[in-house]
Amino acid sequence: MKTKQHIPIKPWATAPTPATTPAMIQAFWQRLFHERTTQAELDWLQGFGNMVYADTYASPFIIRLYRNNSKDNRVAYLSATDGCVEWRFGIKAAGFNHSPVVTDPELMEWLDSLFWFYIATESQKQQISRLTNIEQLVAERMHTIKKKQGIWKRS
Repeated sequence: MKTKQHIPIKPWATAPTPATTPAMIQAFWQRLFHERTTQAELDWLQGFGNMVYADTYASPFIIRLYRNNSKDNRVAYLSATDGCVEWRFGIKAAGFNHSPVVTDPELMEWLDSLFWFYIATESQKQQISRLTNIEQLVAERMHTIKKKQGIWKRS
């Protein structure tokens, strides 16, 4: 008796999807455009992500998160192309095109939570007192996305 092995053509797992939506990126673009600025800062955050730079006249619109410390050369890029949000993480000298796309779900959740601080409204900021609350919101959004994609399974 011969045994046949079947290899599925399609992979069983899909790449993780950021919790950040194109609408959030568009809202941030509008905020920067109306304020006539290219930068935003979280003065209370002392680590990575305390600065954001985005050129509102550039196409495509790319948001750059970094730390305003010359010794820290890490940078994260957020962009939306054809309705798909993409995070890239690398070093400042490499630039957007040479930074690898983020596929690690934990890194993606962390970057989403950092960006969400910049798009939170004043009333949301008053309700959100700690980073863990934002991370919890991002984790819940990621759980919903996984559920819709069929990745989530009850354990």
